[in-house]
Amino acid sequence: MRKRIVEQIFQQAKINNTTIKSACKRAGLSESSVRSWRRCEPQLGNFIALVEVLGGKVNITWKDKGKTSEHILPRHES
Repeated sequence: MRKRIVEQIFQQAKINNTTIKSACKRAGLSESSVRSWRRCEPQLGNFIALVEVLGGKVNITWKDKGKTSEHILPRHES
């Protein structure tokens, strides 16, 4: 599952005509650490930062006794 999500990030960068290098720079991440996500699990904040730079957002949906609540995870709380 992790690899598919990480590969989607790399594919989205190609679709956006953005290099991983420039996306990492805008997100404040090192390119080597992002490339290592193919082997190692990324930290959540770093993952969210790169997703947001590429124009996406991260949602978590919780189901509790028939109720569903959805939360968008920003990189930093305001």
